[in-house]
Amino acid sequence: MNTKRLWASMLIFVGVVAALLVVNLATDEHPALGLDLEGGVSVILAPDTDEATGEDLSFVRDLVRDQLESTGIAEPDVRVEGSNVIVDLPGVRDQADALEAVSVSGIVSLRPVLSCAGGAPDEAAGQSELPTLDDTTCIVGPSDATGEVFVRKSAGVDIDQAGRWIVAVDLSDTGQNQWNTLATQCYNGAPTCPTTQLAIVLDDVIQSAPVVQTPTFPGSVQISGSFTEDEARSLADVLNRGAFPIQMVQERVETVSPTAGQDALNAAIFAGLFGVALTLIYMVVYYRRLAVVIVSGLIVWGATVYLLATYVSQATNYAFTLAGATGVIVSIGITMDTYIVLFERLRDETRQGRSLANAAPRSFDATWKTILAANTIGLMSALILFWLSVGSVKGFALYVGITTICDLLVCWFFIRPAVLLFARSRYANNGRAATGVTAPVGVPA
Repeated sequence: MNTKRLWASMLIFVGVVAALLVVNLATDEHPALGLDLEGGVSVILAPDTDEATGEDLSFVRDLVRDQLESTGIAEPDVRVEGSNVIVDLPGVRDQADALEAVSVSGIVSLRPVLSCAGGAPDEAAGQSELPTLDDTTCIVGPSDATGEVFVRKSAGVDIDQAGRWIVAVDLSDTGQNQWNTLATQCYNGAPTCPTTQLAIVLDDVIQSAPVVQTPTFPGSVQISGSFTEDEARSLADVLNRGAFPIQMVQERVETVSPTAGQDALNAAIFAGLFGVALTLIYMVVYYRRLAVVIVSGLIVWGATVYLLATYVSQATNYAFTLAGATGVIVSIGITMDTYIVLFERLRDETRQGRSLANAAPRSFDATWKTILAANTIGLMSALILFWLSVGSVKGFALYVGITTICDLLVCWFFIRPAVLLFARSRYANNGRAATGVTAPVGVPA
């Protein structure tokens, strides 16, 4: 490859990384820190029954995560561990705030209203609309269905032609018959539902008690009345999260202080820098002038890891934790293997009498497949570990995978042209012993 193309490959890659890094720093974008590095509150939720299945817990996890994200809490880590649901809230300092934030469990039930006293319900504006009951005290019958009759996340708010707030929600395929059975009873004023009202109840608190004005509903329901916007959105939230299959209780609440988190972060940074320093000292002593490539490559690699970690933590629910920091530190050694494999092949080539300029491209071509295979296997291992593991092990696997991807990118777009250009330079060829490459017999160093 000619010199211009090598310089172009290297400078374009470095320029893109540098530009993105400047943008990140200017906009204060950085990897979101996990609970163990930033401090915050961890809440352990446990089912109130021994019959909860893994599917039930996963469903609760998703519902809790959706609710937390909708309230604006940054980067909540919600996961299933054993028979519990663990909720980590980085940056949340107050336990009361944390408990309120995760108090989203509860079972929505549909109950016929047996009798009521107080204000009268509004009138329906049209077929398939259910006006709400305001300022009314109800006596309700037993639960005949749960919130599972509604399609999850289908509830939304809108304004009708009369300027009233309405809540619209879709009925699930399995729940439509249940809903229509209740609706028919209430519409006909049957003894099981004499008031024609059907209450939507969350944890024994009536959220709405609409009058049923049509016997059947073809796939969706609209609830209208004298809602305020906040009341309509609150009801929609109840309908969206109402399919909790089990009741969850808060078993334990733990607080990690910001000081402890900062101490853990400082320790991780110190461990990483100390490991890099020791490794670089060894590489400088062993490879001498080639250490210029190593140092510059590590700087570019570190910037690339930072950028990718920032993107992942901002775009997903995975924050940078102490386990992730451990994965990055371990990966420093893996990255060094890339240099060692390449440079040792370079030593072998020069021992056979080839010049550095001739040996460098041959060495890279010979070792690239090995480097690619080793990193691919490492990436596959990280993916499998990430898929099968839970908790902190998942964070470790995530950042091992991130650093492996960065290693491949930096190796091809930076190390490859840097080594080839270095081998052609006067700095490298002014005494090959100064590069840590042993001269062959009969050839002056």
